[in-house]
Amino acid sequence: MAKFYVSCPVGFEAELAAELKDFWFEMMDLDGQPTRSALPEYDTWPGGIEFETEDHLGYQINFFSKLANRVLIRVAKFEARYFDQLEKELGKFPIEKWLEPQSIKVKVEHHKSRLNHEKNIIEAITNTLGKKKFKIAANTTEGLVIVYFRIDKDRVTISLDTSGDHLHRRGYAQYRGEAPIRENLAAMMVRQLQKKTSIDQNLTVIDPFVGSGTILFEVACYREASLKRDYSWFKFLNRPKLFKSETWSKNYRWFAKSTPAKMIAIDFEESAIENLIKNQALLAEKFPLTQLDIQTYREDSIDFDLKPLAAHKNLWVMTNPPYGHRLEEGDARAIIERFANEAKAAGVIVLHPESWNFKFESLKLSSQLDFKNQGLKLKLSVYSH
Repeated sequence: MAKFYVSCPVGFEAELAAELKDFWFEMMDLDGQPTRSALPEYDTWPGGIEFETEDHLGYQINFFSKLANRVLIRVAKFEARYFDQLEKELGKFPIEKWLEPQSIKVKVEHHKSRLNHEKNIIEAITNTLGKKKFKIAANTTEGLVIVYFRIDKDRVTISLDTSGDHLHRRGYAQYRGEAPIRENLAAMMVRQLQKKTSIDQNLTVIDPFVGSGTILFEVACYREASLKRDYSWFKFLNRPKLFKSETWSKNYRWFAKSTPAKMIAIDFEESAIENLIKNQALLAEKFPLTQLDIQTYREDSIDFDLKPLAAHKNLWVMTNPPYGHRLEEGDARAIIERFANEAKAAGVIVLHPESWNFKFESLKLSSQLDFKNQGLKLKLSVYSH
C-alpha cells in the first residue's frame, strides 16, 4: 500500500472524489481483470484528496481522471529541524528504489518550519542526491521526473510525481487560439452535464463560441481513458510488470465505443475552425474509441439561423464565451440567451465572469460553482428546466 495525493483546481475536490468513485472499478488489478478493491477512505485538502491504495491502482488514476492536475505518491516522511538533520535523513531516502540515476526536477515548499531558506534546502538536496548520481535540473521540467519536498512544521514529506506533463494536457489540443479553456475545466462542465442528462445519441451539444473545440471534445471523450501518452511512473523501477509489455493497454478489453452525442460548433474566426479540425484528428489518435459526430460552421453566432435546431429534442448550450476579448459583454450574453430561447434548449452550461447575469425564458439557475481561473473570478453556471 502507498499513500497518494491527487491534486486538482481548488473547489474541484468534491467532484474529483465523485469522479474517482465513478471510474474506480474500470481500473485493472495485477491479474489483468477489473479491480475488486474498493475506493479507500480519503482525506480532503484544499486543492486535492489523499488516500492509501495499491501502487498499481494509484498510478492508473492518471489514465482516467479528467479533473486532476497531478497524481503524487508519498515516498518518505521524517522530522528535520536543522540542515544537518535534513542531509542525514535525505541520505536514507531510497530514491534508487524508484529511479535510476538521472536528471530530476526538484520543487520545494515550506511552511512554519525552521528550514525556511529555499536556496539552502535545494543545496542540501543537490549535495545529498548528487552522491547517488542524481543531477538536479535548474530550468526545465520537460521529460523529467519531479520530486516534491514539502516541509511543514519541521516535518519533511517527499513525493514523486507520477504524471509527468500536466494531466489537463490530453494531447489533442495542440492548435489553440486566444485564452483557451483548460481541459480539466471543460471536464468539470461535462460533469455538470452528466448530472442533468445522458450523453448519448439523443443529446445535442452546441457551442456558439467553439474556439479550438475543447468543450465539445471533452464531452466526446469523457468516458475514455487516456492511455496514449507518457507518464512519469513509466520510468519507475518498481513499475508493475503488467505495464511493461508493449501491448499492456489491450488488457482493458472491457472498454467499448460509446454512442456519440451530436455536436454543433460555431465560430466566426477561420483560424478557430481550422484549429478545431486539426485538433479533431489528434483526438482520434489519442482517444481511438471516441466517436465524434460534429458539424462545424464558420459563421457569426449573432446571425446564426437557429430554426433547424428546433428538431433537436435534447439540446444543450455549453460554452466558454470570450469575456469581452472578441465581443462586448452584452453581445456575448445576448447570443447565449438567444440560442437558449429560440432553439428551445433543455439547458445551458456556461463559464462566465461573476458579474454576468442571464435571463432565459424557461430556464432557471440550478447550480453554480465559484472559482478563480488565471486570476479571474468566474462562475460555472447551469441553467435547466
